[in-house]
Amino acid sequence: MLLPLLLLAAGTDPAVIYNGREGRLEVRPPRLEAAITVDGSLDEPAWAQAAMLTGFSQFTPVDGVPAADSTEILVWYSETAIHFGIRALEAHGKVHATLADRDKIGADDYVQILLSTFDDGRQASVFAVNPFGVQSDGALVETGSTSGNGFNNAVVRREFADLSPDFVFESKGRLTAYGYEVEVRIPFKSLRFQPAREQRWGINVTRQVQHSGAEDSWAPATRSSASFLAQSGHLVGLTGLRRGLVLEFNPSLTSKTTGAPGTNGWRYAGGGPELGGSIRWGITNNLNLNATANPDFSQVESDAGQFLFDPRNELFFSEKRPFFLDGIEQFTTPNSLIYTRRIVQPVASAKLTGKAFGTDIALLSAVDDAAVSASGDEHPVYNLLRLQRDVGAKSRLGMVYADRIVGGDFNRVAGLDARLLFGELYSVNLQMAGSHTRTGDATSTAPLWYARLARNGRTFGFRAQINGSDPDFRARSGFFPRPGLSHVNLDPRVTWYGRSGSLVESVTGDVNLDGLYRYDQFGTTAGMQEEKIHVNTNVRLRGGWTAGASMLIEQFGYPSEVYGGYRIELPRAGTGVDTVPFVGRPAIPNRDYVSGAAGSWSTRSRWPPRATRRRLRGSRSDGWATPTGPRSRAW
Repeated sequence: MLLPLLLLAAGTDPAVIYNGREGRLEVRPPRLEAAITVDGSLDEPAWAQAAMLTGFSQFTPVDGVPAADSTEILVWYSETAIHFGIRALEAHGKVHATLADRDKIGADDYVQILLSTFDDGRQASVFAVNPFGVQSDGALVETGSTSGNGFNNAVVRREFADLSPDFVFESKGRLTAYGYEVEVRIPFKSLRFQPAREQRWGINVTRQVQHSGAEDSWAPATRSSASFLAQSGHLVGLTGLRRGLVLEFNPSLTSKTTGAPGTNGWRYAGGGPELGGSIRWGITNNLNLNATANPDFSQVESDAGQFLFDPRNELFFSEKRPFFLDGIEQFTTPNSLIYTRRIVQPVASAKLTGKAFGTDIALLSAVDDAAVSASGDEHPVYNLLRLQRDVGAKSRLGMVYADRIVGGDFNRVAGLDARLLFGELYSVNLQMAGSHTRTGDATSTAPLWYARLARNGRTFGFRAQINGSDPDFRARSGFFPRPGLSHVNLDPRVTWYGRSGSLVESVTGDVNLDGLYRYDQFGTTAGMQEEKIHVNTNVRLRGGWTAGASMLIEQFGYPSEVYGGYRIELPRAGTGVDTVPFVGRPAIPNRDYVSGAAGSWSTRSRWPPRATRRRLRGSRSDGWATPTGPRSRAW
């Protein structure tokens, strides 16, 4: 009853109401020459003329059913910006809202706007706001990857956006008697789009409801589809968009003085100023040119500390430097053959990103500081090129080239890759690459290969993957820390869904079979280096609560030639110890039993039930793990 009253109050014409559940997914928003103040109140006359997106469906935990909470999205555009108004009705629980940091609104209620300005069905700019208008933004490029770990890795979910990029847009929100309202203005200067006179953009809007754990989607989306973005609706008839002059210049002036005690007091050196800066120029609506010289990264957020679980693996740190973040999603490759954090402190760099001739183009050249080279007096030079082209409505082909040159030494990597979607449920990812490396007088050439087949069925699905790399394969411009291995993985899963309103919303079980080989022993009688069988189950309960359990059966091999220089201490008869050479063991067995649960509740929520509250008393609301095997593992 509340929704019709709101429509009446807003004066919205039913002809411009686009109901997602009724299949009205071609949205023609009005163009208005109106100036508004982004204050979180949708009371200006322009909002009464806006197109309205409503009729949301639930996507998680059970797709294909009407959303329990009504949502209205108003949209119109002017010459220089597109405007969204959000009315989120909340009649079943408490609105979760905090004054969080940017990109840290995952524990709040929030609404996410996904704009595919090139309408390619595989990438989108993401703009999310919580009820107070706190922003979270980034880029979503669908690669077929899955997230999660332990017993929830097989649960069907859509891919998450990379929140590293930051766009410039305005937003403000407020709590209301019926839920919350948010006002959003996205200037066209913050977007890249086609050069066509009349634009057609992909659009979807999702809403996260924390008290129930549900995610709602305006465009009816099925969890079994291999692509979430390909199920989006469209904004049509966008004309006369003016991006204007996109030109940003950020100069910097730094100085450093060092002091040391001398014979006649302290002595100081340095102090000379160093000029630097970065520039960004929007050449066209869809091509950006960035350049920098002696950039100052002193105010970039520091990296958070990480726990190194396996010392054989290198730690990965996300890119946070503004110059490298612009268009970073276009450098994405399978096996991370491009990793801009390898460029430590560029003396000078230039970058071209965008789309031309139907092809995504990402080109970066940089000269790094000499201090990061082995000799300390040679500047590493990087050249990175990534090209991608759409094939059909959902698939794409890609090419990558990366080189790093330090004096007479170099490392060059070239490869081809593809992501192919077919039959709605299936996706195939392929990659072939090779490296050519020279270090001193030694030169090597080595291959890398990768293939992945996935079925994203609603009830039954699986992932099958195989990849390998020669021990001499090197990607010194990328993040590929362990060459010389072959990896085989098979993970079938089955999901059962409960009836609407039932206590148990879904149960997912999977068996993850994982084998790691030394590259030269793959397919031989030598067998696996590591063997793992993980049996997992995940239960989702009403109210967003989850529980799970895993049994992990594993064997780890330690080849003697790798540890030939190691010695171990053994007790000696009487007193003291003896040290003896470590010769390795054929296999070290391990077995773990892991259980855990996660969820949250508030004073207005009906969850968890009384019996559950007794069992969980004293635990944290963000979940826990209870390992009972010979060693612990945190998920």
